[in-house]
Amino acid sequence: MRRQRTAWGAGCLLLLLLVTLSHGVRVHAASVSELRGGWYPWMPYQYIDAKDDGQKLTGLDVELFREIFEQKLQFTLDLPQLNWDEHQQLLREGSRDIAGGAFMTQERGEYAYFSDPYRMEDIVLVARRSSVKARQLLEKRAFIKRFPSSRLRLGVVDGYVYGDFLDAFLKDPVNHKRWLSSSDEQSNLQNLVEGKVDLVAVDRLVGATLIWENNFGDQLVIGEQPIFSGPIVALFSRRSTSPELVQAFNHALKTIRANGTYNMIVRGHLFPMLLGLAADQPWFKLLDIIGTAAFAFSGVLLARKENFSLFGAFVLASLPAVGGGILRDLIVNRDRPAVMDSSHHLAVVCLVVLISYAALRLPERHFRLQLLPVLETKGYWIIQLLDAVGLAAFTVVGVIVAVEERCNPLLVWGPILSAMTGAGGAILRDVIRADASHPALHHELYAEISLLWGFLFSLFIVSYADVESFNLMSIKVAVALTGIGCLLSRVVVIQRRVKAPSFTARNPVSNS
Repeated sequence: MRRQRTAWGAGCLLLLLLVTLSHGVRVHAASVSELRGGWYPWMPYQYIDAKDDGQKLTGLDVELFREIFEQKLQFTLDLPQLNWDEHQQLLREGSRDIAGGAFMTQERGEYAYFSDPYRMEDIVLVARRSSVKARQLLEKRAFIKRFPSSRLRLGVVDGYVYGDFLDAFLKDPVNHKRWLSSSDEQSNLQNLVEGKVDLVAVDRLVGATLIWENNFGDQLVIGEQPIFSGPIVALFSRRSTSPELVQAFNHALKTIRANGTYNMIVRGHLFPMLLGLAADQPWFKLLDIIGTAAFAFSGVLLARKENFSLFGAFVLASLPAVGGGILRDLIVNRDRPAVMDSSHHLAVVCLVVLISYAALRLPERHFRLQLLPVLETKGYWIIQLLDAVGLAAFTVVGVIVAVEERCNPLLVWGPILSAMTGAGGAILRDVIRADASHPALHHELYAEISLLWGFLFSLFIVSYADVESFNLMSIKVAVALTGIGCLLSRVVVIQRRVKAPSFTARNPVSNS
C-alpha cells in the first residue's frame, strides 16, 4: 500500500511538472505568435505611403502598434485593409485580435478590452463654402440647437462613434433619411463636395489632411470647435486575447512615453502634416516669394557689379534662392529636392533676372529713374529688409524639412537645416565667385539668427509632441511667431549694426 501511495504521489508530481512545462511552452509560443489586426484609410493615423521604392503601410497608429507589439512584446502583426465596421464585427467574433484608433463605448466594452488612452481625438464638422446654412452650424452649440430641426443632411462613416448627441441622432429611425453613410473618410468628403450631403463629421486632423491632399480648400471649410472630443484606445477582442496582453500593452506604452520613442513617432507622423498645413497659408507663401525675389536680386546686383553674362546672372541669382534648399535636401537624402516638386522659386528667379536685364537695356529717356543704380546706392536697406523676410520664411522651412525627414535629435538638426536653407545658398554663390569674404562667415549676424529661431521652433515641436491633443491653430501661431521673431531680429541687427562674435585678435601682431 505504501509503495502504491509513493507511486501515486510520484505520478501526480510528474503530471504537475508536465502541465507546468506545457504552460511554459504555450507562453513562449504566444510571445512569438501573430496578432491579427487591420487598417483602414485614415491619414495621418493609418495610410499607404507611396514612394519611389514602393508602397509602405504607415501612420501614427500603425507605427505605435509596431513599436509596442513587434519591438517590445515580440509579436508579428497581420494588418490587412478592412472597413472599420467590418473590423469591429471580426473583433466580436474573435477572427481579429486588435484594432487601433477607437473611442471607448459601452457597446464596444461588451466584445473588447480597452487599453490605456494613447492620444485624444476631436470630431469637427466640415461644410461647403457655398452653403451658408451649413456653415452657420459648424460650431457645437449652433449644431446641437438647430441641426435636428433643419433639413440638412449629414455624412458619416460606417461604425464610427461621434459622441452621445450624434450617435443618438443616427440611431433614431425617424432620422434615417437625414444622413448618408460611407465606407471611408475620402468617400465621405467626396459626397460633401458633390452635394450629396451638407455637413460631414470627421476627425479634425483626418479632415484637414484630406482637404489639403485633395485641394478641397477652395470648396470646403472646416469648423474650429469640436462637437465631440475623447480619448483614443486600442481594442482587444475578448474572444481571442486576454487582460494580460492588455496589461503588457499598457506597460510598453508607458515605457515608450518615458524613453521618448512615443514623442518621435508623433513628430514623424503628425507634425509633417500639421506643419505643412500651417505653412500652406497665403501670408507665408507671400513671404516665401518676397524672400526668394530678394535673394535673387542680390545675385543680380553682384552680376552687374562684376560684369557677369546673362547666364552667369542666372547662376548668381539662383544659388541664394534655391541653392541652400538643394544642399539641405542632398544632406538629408530627400527622395526629391523640393525645387523639383515646385517650380515657383525658379520662376521668381527667372522673372527677377529678366526684368533686371531688360531694365538695364532700356534707354535713359525711357527709364529715367535708373532703378538698379538707385537700388545699389540708396535702396540697400530696402533690399536688406526683403532679404530678412526671406530668411524668416526659409528658417521655418528648414525646421519643417527636418521634421519631415525625421532628423534626430531635432534640437540639433532643426537649427542646422534652418541656417543651411537661409544662408547656405549665398555661401555657395560666393564659392562660385571665388570670394571668401562672405559677410555671413565674417562679421554679419545672419545665419546665427536662423540658428536661434530654428532652435526655438524645434523646441516648441519637441515639447508639443508630448501632449495628447493637437490643435492646428497652435501650430499656425508657432509658425507665425517664428517667422516674425526671425524677421524682427534681423531688422534690429541691421538697424543697430550688430556684429557677429568673431575670432579677430584684439591686438594683431605687426609683420614689420
